[in-house]
Amino acid sequence: MAVTSFIPEIWNAQLLTDFREQAVAAALTNREYEGNASSGNVVKINTAVAVQVKDYKANSRTTSADSVSTTSQDLLIDQEKNFDFYVDDIDKAQAAGSMDAFTRSAGEGMAEDSDKFILSTAVTGAGTALDSGGVALDDPEAAFNAIRDMRKALRKALVPGGQWVLLVNAEFEAVLLGASSKLTSVDTSGSPAGLRNASLGRLLNFDIYSTENLPTTAKAQAVALYRPSLAYVSQVEKTEALRAQDKFADRLRGLHVYGGKVIRPEGIVTWTDTSA
Repeated sequence: MAVTSFIPEIWNAQLLTDFREQAVAAALTNREYEGNASSGNVVKINTAVAVQVKDYKANSRTTSADSVSTTSQDLLIDQEKNFDFYVDDIDKAQAAGSMDAFTRSAGEGMAEDSDKFILSTAVTGAGTALDSGGVALDDPEAAFNAIRDMRKALRKALVPGGQWVLLVNAEFEAVLLGASSKLTSVDTSGSPAGLRNASLGRLLNFDIYSTENLPTTAKAQAVALYRPSLAYVSQVEKTEALRAQDKFADRLRGLHVYGGKVIRPEGIVTWTDTSA
């Protein structure tokens, strides 16, 4: 008897991969302690205590020395994430023999995971938390005023004026980019591709970037950040391609161990829409 129900299938050589949120936060943090994390899972960060400035009066040209010291805080490398999966030989052949799409998807997933951790750490450890006072953010002027208030909080905390960035979610971005937006364009040609794509412009001394990796996505949220205030360490990041032992397949696995800490809380200000 003839087989009449067989329907041949044609596989396209290109894999359709999922959309992923681009990672931007890691490139905007303080990475200077990363070199100290080659061994161990704690980085000790020392901060100098402010030196006292005293009068040197005309009638008494004498001075005495003060003791100086440092304070220490620990940056824990306590986040451990991995991926591990098989790609069957048949599937690989039907996808033109390449594992690049799977590798890229896994790498982007790990970057997105660390971005969410970094921004959650920033929001939790911020020295100042501002909000909308129960009023919805609904026009560019209100968005401008929110950024102005974050700038004021940083100024009042005597935070240096350079290296200021502002990360906003899509809800904040949509209002900020209204018809009367005050954003100015900036040259981002020297930035990594991910940051170029996320860049919105410059306003009130902030380089502004859009990301959906902030803790709040349903309502407007923004984080104003003096970059040296947030430390991030990525200790190990690697991938391994292995041959499966019990099937005709390749095995791909990767490991990412990292940690982050707000080391200068006064250098971070958050703003959240708290309307009902």
